[in-house]
Amino acid sequence: DKKMHKVIEREAMKLLERCRFVEPIFHSLRKIGYFTVPASTKHHLSCRSGLAAHSINVTQNLLSISNAMNIDWPRVESPYIVGMLHDLVKCYCYDWIDGGWKYDQSYYPGHGIASVMIANEIGIALLKKEIMAITYHMGTFNIGKEYTKEEFDAALKSDCGRCILATHYADWDASKKEPQTFEEVN
Repeated sequence: DKKMHKVIEREAMKLLERCRFVEPIFHSLRKIGYFTVPASTKHHLSCRSGLAAHSINVTQNLLSISNAMNIDWPRVESPYIVGMLHDLVKCYCYDWIDGGWKYDQSYYPGHGIASVMIANEIGIALLKKEIMAITYHMGTFNIGKEYTKEEFDAALKSDCGRCILATHYADWDASKKEPQTFEEVN
């Protein structure tokens, strides 16, 4: 478990370096638990370091999808930034209680938008397509929870639509992967 945690953190750091993040941001991510919290309590990567592992998988998927579909991101780092930070809110929603992870997001405005807010809080300036991709990365699963069908439809019709769909698919597909599926990060 400790060895896997180190592997996950090392792979996450490689991808985060591609975002051109600086040491204070790495420190902030460590401080909020990015490298230790799970990705879920009962589903994908419900283990220590699961969030970082899931984010690695999302990033790898998003890079492949973006390349295959010629997605027009605002900067080269965008797929790395979106993939690695799309679930930042989870850093604040997990607690270790009675030998298990408990999740409570009730005090945040929404899964995607809260992740955008946290990125801003720790010093990451996101661009419009990155904000939209993170905000709507849950796709139709969060209609009625975070946003209306009309808001989601309008987002898809905007110049951000392809980025949103690519991120949603990358996240959905990654939710089926386990840590041992890591590919070498180039």
